[in-house]
Amino acid sequence: MKKNFKLIGTLCIIGTTLCYGLVPSFSFLAFETGVSTETLLFNKFLYAAVLMWAYIFIKKIPFKMDKRAARHMLAIVISYAGIATTLYLSFDYISGSLATIISFTFPAMVIAVEMLRGKEKVRAAKIIAVIISLIGLCLIVWSPDIEIKILGVIFALACAGCYTVYTIELSSDALKDVNSLVTAGCVLAFSAVVNFVRCTVSANPLFTENLHQLGYMFLLAVICAFSAILLFCLGVKLIGPSNAAIINTFEPVCACVFGFILVGDVITVSMMVGGLLVVSAVLLTNLPEKHSSLPEKP
Repeated sequence: MKKNFKLIGTLCIIGTTLCYGLVPSFSFLAFETGVSTETLLFNKFLYAAVLMWAYIFIKKIPFKMDKRAARHMLAIVISYAGIATTLYLSFDYISGSLATIISFTFPAMVIAVEMLRGKEKVRAAKIIAVIISLIGLCLIVWSPDIEIKILGVIFALACAGCYTVYTIELSSDALKDVNSLVTAGCVLAFSAVVNFVRCTVSANPLFTENLHQLGYMFLLAVICAFSAILLFCLGVKLIGPSNAAIINTFEPVCACVFGFILVGDVITVSMMVGGLLVVSAVLLTNLPEKHSSLPEKP
């Protein structure tokens, strides 16, 4: 029975990587129908938030929290909104697969920040992981067959920075009693509000104009937001956060494969080598250690 639980949990996390890996491709396909970034993000987060909070209420999951937890939750929702905003801004300048891989340098950033804060011991393996990640990033960015726009790279790196804040805040002791689905619900709801404001300020329509666009919105909301988060939470319960985090590091690889199949992204040898180095670095930084565990990613 224990082996069955481990298999189911592993399959859940693999499902998560597939769901998140589809984000760039589905987004580019939606953009081709004429939908704006602001409208896409508002619809994606609105529909996903409605589904998540409906699930929370149906399952009667407690969602009240104290003031200290609420302060950390505020930092989480703001940083998550930053993740979505900067990632989609990078899509305007570079390919989705490239943007995703660059954003996945965030584990190296987390290690560096934690070392500077004294929360993480200086270990050779962690330093090597940072170096490997940077080498991989250089190989990806300077590939001769890929059109690189520095602004897109900057936005993708900003996304990695937001991921760093998001991950560190998730590990706060103040949130240990808060259900991860509640955290996800707060993140989705806040992101919907932020993009409602962005739509209003930019004078973009709040909702899609045709069924074709609406179809992509539901795909992004149901698969890339709601399902991805729910599968991750279920998987973590069955195999633990460390194992789940290790498996989830293959998300950039999934993004590259889906980008190549669905939207025709160019994949060069240099990009593949750089991607493998980045994934290797992420795997190395996520290896479980004794008496420690990784935070959940909602």
